[in-house]
Amino acid sequence: MITEEPRASVGIDPIQLELVRHGLIAVAEEMKLNLRRTAYNPIIYEVLDFSCGVLDAQARMIAQADGLPIFLGNLGTAARCVIEDIGLDRLEPGDLYLFNDPYRQGNHVNDVTTVLPVFDDSGDLAGIASTRAHWLEIGGKDPGGSIDATDVVQEGLWFGSVRVCRDGEIDRDVWRMIECNIRTPQAMLGDLRAQIAASRTGEQRLRELVRVHGRETFESAVAEMHRQGEQRARQAIAAIPDGRYEAESYLDDDCIGNGPLAVRVAAIVDGDSLTLDLTGSAAENRGVVNCGLPATYSAARLALKMFTNPEVPACEGDFAPLELIVPENSMFNARYPAPTFMYGTHLILLADVIVRALGQALPEKAVGGHYGNLSGFMLVGSDPRTGELYIQQEPEVGGWGASPAEDGENALIFMCDGDVRILSAEILEARFPLRLERLALRTDSGGPGRHRGGLGIVRDYRVLGHDAYLTAIMDRTVAPPEGVAGGHAAMHCRVVVDPGDGGESSVHQKPARMPLAAGSLVSVQTGGGGGWGDPGERDVNAVLADVRNGYVSLAGAREQYGLAVEPEPVVKSVPNGGGAADQHSAAELPASDR
Repeated sequence: MITEEPRASVGIDPIQLELVRHGLIAVAEEMKLNLRRTAYNPIIYEVLDFSCGVLDAQARMIAQADGLPIFLGNLGTAARCVIEDIGLDRLEPGDLYLFNDPYRQGNHVNDVTTVLPVFDDSGDLAGIASTRAHWLEIGGKDPGGSIDATDVVQEGLWFGSVRVCRDGEIDRDVWRMIECNIRTPQAMLGDLRAQIAASRTGEQRLRELVRVHGRETFESAVAEMHRQGEQRARQAIAAIPDGRYEAESYLDDDCIGNGPLAVRVAAIVDGDSLTLDLTGSAAENRGVVNCGLPATYSAARLALKMFTNPEVPACEGDFAPLELIVPENSMFNARYPAPTFMYGTHLILLADVIVRALGQALPEKAVGGHYGNLSGFMLVGSDPRTGELYIQQEPEVGGWGASPAEDGENALIFMCDGDVRILSAEILEARFPLRLERLALRTDSGGPGRHRGGLGIVRDYRVLGHDAYLTAIMDRTVAPPEGVAGGHAAMHCRVVVDPGDGGESSVHQKPARMPLAAGSLVSVQTGGGGGWGDPGERDVNAVLADVRNGYVSLAGAREQYGLAVEPEPVVKSVPNGGGAADQHSAAELPASDR
């Protein structure tokens, strides 16, 4: 179906519209730059576990910096909660609020949102500058968070529309309360100051933008942005054949042994509207695999955007055609006091399942499942160099699913976390008493297929000169990343402690505070992406190239693709520059007929 590019409606100059649109994006990007440059913890300035956005006066998203889609999809929800709690008429210039209610915002308590109302020169509310960042330590029962919590109160501090700045000045009472209830106050309050600075940057730049263009032109441009976003989305949905498309998958458990947990989606396309029905998904559980409804909306919005207009910057209008049906007391619509620390685990899988359901309607866009798991882990201990507590926490990258056109991508972050990345060896070893001894693609981890799924990674950490403990969440042993169109599933994630010389003395999926002696090696091994198409139809030369590159082992070539491959001779060079006749060059890998 051919669709027209959304055009500016009568009454708004298209040049002015684009000046406002890109001016707003520039505001969000400058906020991001300032937050990253002033943060204290590597999970912020290196991993980039934060997002910045600009909202209009109705708390609707109008611009966002590149960042975490799972944060940005419900940033406006947090701002609307603050307005509801405080009252629109009580918002004052210079006031800044903190919000992290895990049920009304949807995320876990570690994801703290700042909400700063922005007023124009006449004193009217023009918009909101907002940031959200992962607080590495927020005072829960365990440093950095607990995968075996059974009550949200065990997970840390709540900020329910708490005003941390009044008239531009930090409220020292609130500041001391935070300082006295977290284990690493210097670093965490440094991150909070970075969020405040970024929010104030957004306030200043948004006021300047409104002043330059005038309030009337600014409002007209914002309204047109929302209209165009909705038009784009409806055109894209209208191109999907009407019908009901269903898909499902499973998580292993809720981190304390209850499972498996079903994730079921029915995608109902009706004209230019899309309804996602999650009926049949797992109920709210005792473990930490729960979230509030706004986070579920965020994952659904992400999947819709990926499948429709991923190349166009998002605004609230892009999601107008989307409706969600989520039963109460499901793990996607949890209530107090359900714990939510690992809320991202089932949201990652939800986004994957939505894409798979819609892929049934448009086979040319169908892709294998991606590794679909946080593959997150924490190493916690006392740094022998300083005697201070450290928390090293990050997600890991993995393989993405293959498509009808090509193999899946290797070593990418999961779809919900956008621009998040892993720590470099240099930052890791400078900041923590750890050594990164290996970073490699994980052989055979991609799902076999005519097009092979992308590969996960192997990342080995050595604990140096101290005892520590390990907490990790590895999943999808019950339902590994699925293949499509005859493709096979990929390997799942896992963590291996002290693997030794090719052995596996200790394989784990969800260790909680597992003791590690000095010198221990922790090997994080992430999953791959599902394959596309019958593996027997894969081009022989592509399989041989995979073997040469270490993507597929000799055994994998035989078992997965039915291809017998002999190992290459070792290349030996002759001292003193021996001639070509005196050297053994690598031979072509012979293959038998299938």
